Amino acid sequence: MGGGGPRVLSDLVARDGGAAIVRASGASVSYAELGTAIDRAASALRAAGAREERLVAIAASDPAGVLVASLAAWSVGSAVVPCDPRAGERGVARVIDRARPAVVVRAATMGGDLEVTSVAFPDDAREVDPRVALLLFTSGSSAEPKGVLLSASGIEANVRAINEYLPVGASSRVAVVVPLSYSYGLVGQAMTTLAAGGALLLLNDIPFATEQIDRMCALGANGLSSVPASLRLLARAAIDKGAHPPLAFCASAGAPLDESTIALMGEAFPGATLFNQYGLTEASPRVAWIGDRDPGFARGASGRAVDGVEIRVVSEDGAPRASGEDGEIEVRGASVMLGYLDDPEATSRAISRDGWLRTNDVGMVDADGCLYVRGRSDGVVKCAGERVGLEEVAAVLRRAPHVRDACVIATPDAAMGSELHAFVECDEPAFAGLNAFARSELSPAKRPRRYQRLDALPRTPNGKIALAALRAKIGQPS
Repeated sequence: MGGGGPRVLSDLVARDGGAAIVRASGASVSYAELGTAIDRAASALRAAGAREERLVAIAASDPAGVLVASLAAWSVGSAVVPCDPRAGERGVARVIDRARPAVVVRAATMGGDLEVTSVAFPDDAREVDPRVALLLFTSGSSAEPKGVLLSASGIEANVRAINEYLPVGASSRVAVVVPLSYSYGLVGQAMTTLAAGGALLLLNDIPFATEQIDRMCALGANGLSSVPASLRLLARAAIDKGAHPPLAFCASAGAPLDESTIALMGEAFPGATLFNQYGLTEASPRVAWIGDRDPGFARGASGRAVDGVEIRVVSEDGAPRASGEDGEIEVRGASVMLGYLDDPEATSRAISRDGWLRTNDVGMVDADGCLYVRGRSDGVVKCAGERVGLEEVAAVLRRAPHVRDACVIATPDAAMGSELHAFVECDEPAFAGLNAFARSELSPAKRPRRYQRLDALPRTPNGKIALAALRAKIGQPS
C-alpha cells in the first residue's frame, strides 16, 4: 500500500513561480522564498533530532508556519503529526503522549524560524514505517481517536488525482478556511495548490465568515474548498455584504451537500463551477468527486471515484451490492492508509486482505457509476463537517471532576449537520463547570451544545445506557 518516503511530498511543491503562501494581512512569500524558509526550518529540525522514521509533532498556531514546518519535516524524511491548537493544551499533550515524537514544533513562522523542543522521549521516541508521512488522529466509534498512518506515496497520488479535476493551476489563488491539522486542509487544499504552483491564501486563522469574505475579495481569491456548514456561512456573508470574490471554483466535502446550500453557493459565487466531493482521513482523503455540469450533482451524488481509487458497496456479509442497492461503502487504492497506530486488530477489521477499506459509511452506486452517501453506521456524526465520535466525547466528559457517567446523543441541525446533547450523571456543583471543562479538552466541533444533568442515567435491564429513554427527554424519536 504505497512506497517512497516523506521527501516525496516536499519534492511535490512547485519550484518556481509567484506567491506561494499569502497571509490574511497580504504578507506573502514567493516559491523561491518558501524554498529558503523550508531549508532554514529543516536545519533546526535536524539539530533537534528529527530524521527518517521519526515523528515531528507540529503544535504551532500560525497556519503559514505550520505549513513551512510540515514541508521541512518531510524534507528531512520525518513524518508529521499535526496538532489542533483549538483542542487546548491538554488536548495537544494527549496527541504528543500517544505519538511519542522525536521533536515538537511549538511555534513557527512563514520565514522558517521555529521554536523547537526535544520532548521527554529521548530513549523512547517512536520509530515508524519509512513510508509514513502523516499521522492524523481522527474520531471513530471508540472512546479514543484512532491514529491514521498515511503514506507519502498515497498522499502524492491523491494530490495528483485532485488536481486532475479541480481547476487549480499556477494562476490560482486558493482560499483555505479549514484547519491544516486535517487532511482536507493540509492535503486536499494546501498540497494540491502548492503542487500546481498556485498561491495559497491562508484565512483559517480568521474566526468570522464576514472577515474571510472581505479578505477573499481583497486578495482576489478564485478558488475555495470547505465543508457545507462553512460554505453556508461564507455564502450568506457574501450575499449580505454584496461582496462576491471572483471564484472560478467552489468545492464542498466533509458532509452531505443539500439543495439549499447549493443554491446559496450559486447565488454568492455566480461565476464558480461547483463541486461535491467525498472522502475520509483513511483515504488521504479524497475518494470521489462530481461537478455541477454532471446530472448526478443535482441529485445529490458524491460523484465518481478519483483516479487510482476503486469504490464498491457491499452487504453485511461482504457480498457486492447491485447498482441502486444500499450497503457499506468500501474503497481501495494507493491512497488508502497503511493502518492505525498501535492497533493491528482495528487495522485488520478496517482493511481486508485484498486491500478494501471499510468506510463505515452507508450508500449506493447507481447505474451511471455515481456514489450516493446515506450516512454513518458506527456512532459517528458530522458536526460542521468534522467527524465526531459520540463515545469519544462522552469519554472526555467522564474525566471531568466528580462526573460518574456521561452519554452523548446527536440530533439533526440545519446549520451544523448535527448538534450534540450531553447527559451527565453528576451532582450540581460538578455540573456547573462542565462547559468550561469541555472547552479545555475538546475542539469546537466536539463540544456539546446542550447539557442535561441527571442523578442517574437510565439503564436497560442488562445495565446498558437506555438511549431510547434519553432521546425521549429531548423529543427525539428512538
